[in-house]
Amino acid sequence: VRSRRGGGSVSHIARGGSPARTLPRELPMSSNLTNEKALLQHMLKSLQQQDPHVEDIVAYSKFVVAYFLHQDGATPGWRKANIEGPVYLLRRQGTPQFQLLVKNQFSNNDLLDDLHTDWELDCRNNYIFYKVENPQERIRGLWFHEDDERVRIEEMLEKHLKEGCSMSLPTLKAALDSLAEDEAFLSVLLSKLRDMQPAA
Repeated sequence: VRSRRGGGSVSHIARGGSPARTLPRELPMSSNLTNEKALLQHMLKSLQQQDPHVEDIVAYSKFVVAYFLHQDGATPGWRKANIEGPVYLLRRQGTPQFQLLVKNQFSNNDLLDDLHTDWELDCRNNYIFYKVENPQERIRGLWFHEDDERVRIEEMLEKHLKEGCSMSLPTLKAALDSLAEDEAFLSVLLSKLRDMQPAA
């Protein structure tokens, strides 16, 4: 992972300038969720309904605005992705082990990226810019209303990217167990093993 703060660019990230800021809208919060732990548990259960492999929320910020950097056409620059809402850094069972999710409060069109060691980060006041490992994908920008929220998410992203998104033993076991139940995978494996056997 390559990370920059304040100057520099992530693959020409500064070429489009900084996207325009948008004031956040407060997210509704149930009155019985009176502390952060209860709120996180509530959010985790909601996320697990969509992806049962999610096991933990590593970091969370209540509101970001997502942008994409358009580098082609007559007017290159940053454009809103029409994705606004809470951002989560998620730990999952199996692969990918970590994902960054912006849960869109306007539609089901979320922004979901698998963390990869080839990501490039460029972080500035109120902004996290990142380039994913696929060069065909547009560079992403996330705007945070509070810069301390941006710093906290940035630190957790850098931590897990520098660790190489390594797979823990329980996660590896879960992945292997999943493969062991995949009939297509087992069929291919048995065929390869038969091919490796010496001829009689």
